[in-house]
Amino acid sequence: MSKKTEQFNATVKVGKKSYAPGEPVPVGTGGITAEEGENIRKNFGAWAGSPDAKAAAAGPSSVDLEKLREKLEKLSAENDKLVADNDRLTAERDSAIGDRSTLLKQNEQLESDNATLADEVTKLQAEIEKLKAPK
Repeated sequence: MSKKTEQFNATVKVGKKSYAPGEPVPVGTGGITAEEGENIRKNFGAWAGSPDAKAAAAGPSSVDLEKLREKLEKLSAENDKLVADNDRLTAERDSAIGDRSTLLKQNEQLESDNATLADEVTKLQAEIEKLKAPK
C-alpha cells in the first residue's frame, strides 16, 4: 500500500515531525490534507525541484520577449500622446481660467457703468419733468 506524498518549497510540520523543503510529505491519512497542500503551494510557491517550477524559472521565450517589447513600445507611444494631450488641455484650461477672470472683471465694470447710467437717466427724467411742468 503506497501513500501519496508531495514536495513543497517550505518546511512542513505534521504532528511532531517536520519535513524540510523538497522532502516527501504524506498527504491524506497521517499527513496533511490536499487543501492544506494547495494552500502551502499558494503561499510559498511550487517546490523548486518540480518540472512546473523549472519551466517557470526558465522564464519567457525570446518570442514572448519580442511581443512584450512591441507592446511596451506601443504603450510608450500611447503614453507620450496622452502626456502631450494632457499638456495641451492643461494649457487650454489655464487660458480659459485667465479669460474667465478677465471677463468677470469686465462684467463688474459694466455693471458699475450701468448703475451710473441708470442714475443719470433718473436725473435727466427729473429735469424733463421740471421743464414740462406748467408755470
